[in-house]
Amino acid sequence: MTFREEIERQALIARREMVRSRELLASSEFCERLGVSEKRLARMVATGSAFSIEVDGVEYFPALLADPSVDRKRLQSVCRILVPAPPNCRLDYLCSRQGNLGAVTPLEALADDRSYRQLREMARAYAAEWSRTVVHIWAGRYKPEEVEPTYVAAVDVDPRTNLWKRALEAMEAGGYIAPPGPYPSADAATVLVIRSEAGDLNHVEEARLDVGIVDEVARVLVYTLDFRHELEEVSVAGADSIVEVVHRIMAAFCRMKRRY
Repeated sequence: MTFREEIERQALIARREMVRSRELLASSEFCERLGVSEKRLARMVATGSAFSIEVDGVEYFPALLADPSVDRKRLQSVCRILVPAPPNCRLDYLCSRQGNLGAVTPLEALADDRSYRQLREMARAYAAEWSRTVVHIWAGRYKPEEVEPTYVAAVDVDPRTNLWKRALEAMEAGGYIAPPGPYPSADAATVLVIRSEAGDLNHVEEARLDVGIVDEVARVLVYTLDFRHELEEVSVAGADSIVEVVHRIMAAFCRMKRRY
């Protein structure tokens, strides 16, 4: 048995014990405690206000989400923030003492206005750790597999944030950018925006931009998961490198509120 298989085995044993101790409830009992219908529960799960834990092929709900002593409205708000994290990790986060909350649990932090505001901020940071957006730029027209990228920037950020805002944040955050500048000028570029989830080796190519520059105007062919292509034109007058060109394109797309 591999180390990972042993960890998964121990986690399953722990979840089974939570079912036996009624820390995890069947959906019917959870609905009864919460005072909602199965249909309403399905909507709550869809929005992230509630979440389930799978045990032996059956979905169970954490009893703490229906605890009458907890401010449920605030708890459900925090649950929605935590959606990028796997359900098991969301439950562990809610139950564990957090140093950045003054060594109290998130559930305890719900009772105080100031602590609740801090909790929402810390929960956003925790949720962002589970998803990374990476921008790759190749100066010139290349197939990405042919050469190393001219520039790579990455940021951990909530995947529900607008694609272009995430890409722009990756280029501006400064946490991971390689190699360091200066960067070359070029009249063309290929750009990939990729999302990866923690623990998942299957990356998602969210967008590809084919950029051509003529007379200080970037003509951009945009390919995304939802659109085969869209053509945009962005002024790049005075841009001193191909990286600056792409930065202006991302900023322009944010201003246009392009969702793709």
